[in-house]
Amino acid sequence: MKVSTYISIYLTIMVNFVLLEVVVAQENQIMKEAILPEIFLENDVYSRMALVESELGEETFKRGSALDQLYRAKFNLINGNIKNAKFYLARIEDDKSQISIIKKRYEATISFIEGDFINSLKILNDKRFYENTWYPQICLLKMIDLMALNDIETIKKEKDGCIAYTAKYSKNDQFWLDTMIKLKTKDEYGVKKNLITDISYTLTDDETSRLWLKTGLYLNKEKDLLDLLSELPESSFQSKRLREIVAFMYMRSNKPGDVKKALSFIDDVDSANAENIKGNINLKNKEFELAFGHFRLALSKKQDSNNSLERAIPLAWILNQWKDGIDMIDKKTSKSIDPRNKKAVRIAFLIRDKKIKDAEKELIFLKSDFKNQPPSEVSIMDSYVSILMGGQDKKYDKRKIEENTEKSCKAFDGISCWISLQISQWDNIGKTIKRDDDIFSDKDITIESLKEKKSIVPLKEQITIDQRDIEELDGEKIKIAPTK
Repeated sequence: MKVSTYISIYLTIMVNFVLLEVVVAQENQIMKEAILPEIFLENDVYSRMALVESELGEETFKRGSALDQLYRAKFNLINGNIKNAKFYLARIEDDKSQISIIKKRYEATISFIEGDFINSLKILNDKRFYENTWYPQICLLKMIDLMALNDIETIKKEKDGCIAYTAKYSKNDQFWLDTMIKLKTKDEYGVKKNLITDISYTLTDDETSRLWLKTGLYLNKEKDLLDLLSELPESSFQSKRLREIVAFMYMRSNKPGDVKKALSFIDDVDSANAENIKGNINLKNKEFELAFGHFRLALSKKQDSNNSLERAIPLAWILNQWKDGIDMIDKKTSKSIDPRNKKAVRIAFLIRDKKIKDAEKELIFLKSDFKNQPPSEVSIMDSYVSILMGGQDKKYDKRKIEENTEKSCKAFDGISCWISLQISQWDNIGKTIKRDDDIFSDKDITIESLKEKKSIVPLKEQITIDQRDIEELDGEKIKIAPTK
């Protein structure tokens, strides 16, 4: 079993043990509070005991249910299914016991994963986290939030306490945390010492070696670190995680032959990171289908991988994989993306997947988000959907389509200008589009021919009768009266 698996099992057992003690203590407290003799008659012992038993049963059920939701949330969080983790956490209503503080820790972790560092830090600022029991479990996450927010002053205040409280849990003298703090506080000498100069201790331990390589990648020092790889013991390369990092370094170095080296390191590795690296290499070689396959495999192992989604969604469009594209868009949870743009892309995929009714419904909400002043791209989709819906014997709002196409035409969209012209010629252009018989007899005019650049040849007038001959003939018919 992997070290990470043992750690996960150990943490689960410890959490269960602590929570069990909490539940028992709270049940005893309930027992004491539930015995209220003044509301019972002297001989009403059985009713009293029945009430106590009922209250205990109900409270125990609530605690058991909350623990079950907590376990499910943790399982989904570890497996990268953020949406499900948030769902189970939302079902926990306990706000007083230690379950609630664990729930908050998970919520802070989710906010960090989603890039909402401000909210993550806000959750971790709960006073209960500063107790000795909880602080070691959240201080590293808090430090990362502070680094992301570039709060240097608070980092300097928190670093000593965090390092002291977590030192006994670290097997590498807090190498990563120490290096990141030095980086953020602009201690250039300290960073160079950690990465390049003083590495004799670093390379003797696999876990520290991985942190060393990861830190080098973070600082774009992969070229310097690749020259030092020969210092690693051969046993280190048995680690698939370390080989992933080395492969990524070779891929980023961009030297001739390094791509082959990258692939050789992860040829037998099927993790999400390895699949992303393979996909990126295929993408660079314009092998789109192979790249899409690797990104899909990565997503099957880590559903919310932003690295996979950012590349797989455009590939889904290129390869006409509309259903896969819609599923991937729904998994994209990054806070950096304007939700309106995300909806617009989803609607574009729905249109290409011929789910016109669904696209029409979502367009209504999207236009509302834009306060009925959508960009031209949305107006183009809206007019197109309206045209197609008109072809399905739905009430045909011709004026609405005219407004949308005119707006898009003014935004220099040539197709919208052409549609605007067609609307004035056809009663219901949607039904015309749906017709199977030939509408236009000229076979030379096709979509492709309309796209081609044509050379303009000036029209040349062909004279059939000379105007001077006409004038001469007219002159002969005129009879001039003789002068007397």
